Amino acid sequence: MGLGESDVEARWIGIRRHQALLLIVGVALIGEGIITARVRVGAITGGLVLLLCVVPIGDGRTVGEQLAIALRYIARQHWRTFNARELGGDVVLWFGGEVAFRAHELVHRGRLDLSGRDAAIAQSLVEFADAASAARSGQHFSLHVTSGSESRSTLLSLPVGAAAPEGWSPQNELALEMVLGSGADTSAHLLERPTYVRTPHHLARIYRVRDFSSVSQRRSLLEQLLRSRVTFDLSLHVDVVAGAKARRLASRAVHRGGSDEETARSAGFRRTARSSRNYERMAQRERQVASGRALLRVAVYLLVRADDLDELQRRSAQVWRHAHDAGLQLDRGRGLQMAWYRSQLPGGPGW
Repeated sequence: MGLGESDVEARWIGIRRHQALLLIVGVALIGEGIITARVRVGAITGGLVLLLCVVPIGDGRTVGEQLAIALRYIARQHWRTFNARELGGDVVLWFGGEVAFRAHELVHRGRLDLSGRDAAIAQSLVEFADAASAARSGQHFSLHVTSGSESRSTLLSLPVGAAAPEGWSPQNELALEMVLGSGADTSAHLLERPTYVRTPHHLARIYRVRDFSSVSQRRSLLEQLLRSRVTFDLSLHVDVVAGAKARRLASRAVHRGGSDEETARSAGFRRTARSSRNYERMAQRERQVASGRALLRVAVYLLVRADDLDELQRRSAQVWRHAHDAGLQLDRGRGLQMAWYRSQLPGGPGW
């Protein structure tokens, strides 16, 4: 199935719910301010502000969303402390809430692309997700690729009690090193800035992949980016939706897409090629979920590290350029760096 823009947000005739609400209220305020016997400047001004908040800007957000993010950033505390430790065979991470997971490292055996093990490893993760979808409650697992000066490590984070697929060995020490950095401390302090996070060891900037639709069909989604020489860490988080809920969500999305098409046609509009492609993806997804495949919520984060701000800017520009060349659209996450740093950690404490 081809991946495109995120469809986690429900849309009505091509716009999101909050846009439709703001548009209706804004037009109502302007109309009410004009048709009254005495023109109400305050109502007209408020309506114009609401209409301005509907306008989309960069990173797929609207003016209203970006204003809300900025206000929350100003109001909240920017220093955060989190703890991680090994308890029994589990890693327990506390970051605004407690989450426990088990970490496994991929056993590398030479060139995966020549041996064919990469396809077998991917298929084993697909089978794990399909099996997890049969449970009453969903599960969350994540895959982390960290880049060192000479090598890369691949870590799989699984829920407590889940058995790792073949080819992975328990490695909680690597998970603790990813979370806390090198050293024996069990806690770390973070300072949030609008475009990066300061950790005890380095500066970190987190990007989130927003759109996969431009990736060539002849390539894997992240292949070209991972083959680049740019040093960054990649986190792939997968939230497996429980079977009953998955079927309900998939059928509801198709029904909503069909209703939007009928409404648009009755209003004299035709379906665009882009909307037709999205509808075909939703219909394909509904068929696969009905046949027993897992419905997944997927998020991909890129973490760029540096010792100073100038080096961070240089490396970030390289990652951004390589992602663009690979057909990926990134979200800069201005004002969301702390939340994204938490969400990209093993175990997914922000999910």
